[in-house]
Amino acid sequence: MSGSKSLAFVSKALLVLSIIVHASVAATSGNCPCSPNPTTVIELYIQTVAYTGINTNYTIYAVAGIQGTNFGNGQFGTVSVFDDPVTIAASPTSTSIGRSRGIYAVADLNGGTLFITSTFQFTGGQYANSSLNIKGIGSALLNVPMHLSIDGGTNFFNDAKGNVTLVAISNSGPNSVARATINTYKAI
Repeated sequence: MSGSKSLAFVSKALLVLSIIVHASVAATSGNCPCSPNPTTVIELYIQTVAYTGINTNYTIYAVAGIQGTNFGNGQFGTVSVFDDPVTIAASPTSTSIGRSRGIYAVADLNGGTLFITSTFQFTGGQYANSSLNIKGIGSALLNVPMHLSIDGGTNFFNDAKGNVTLVAISNSGPNSVARATINTYKAI
């Protein structure tokens, strides 16, 4: 190889090596547009008290359904609104960190599937004054995971994307508890 050809070869090799090193550093630092930013994982619990017709401490109420029927929470077409406390543990007396507010509808003829749109509004803890919007469809059965998508939020969760796995872990009369495992990352 002549001197000018070998110098050109070395220059190209160094350029390629530089690009590879730069791409490797960017991918491991979270600045690469090919990978999402670091994930935040949060586990919290949603405390629900269904309206029974006589209780006054309810957090969920059926507001619409099929005309001419005595619609209920498990009947196809029933739409309910909710304003549930969100806590750091499964016990209803554990520390409250916010509210889960939204709407759900029974979305199948057998009554086992719900469509949910909700906002977690954090009032305490490290995410205070932030909110997280979720929506999706899934099973209403005990211990069956429901996978919902995250569609943005505010403050800490501004432009967040990700998913929420929601599982009803207990049901006793009108009281139920659901565990929410939240996986978020900032949108790119």
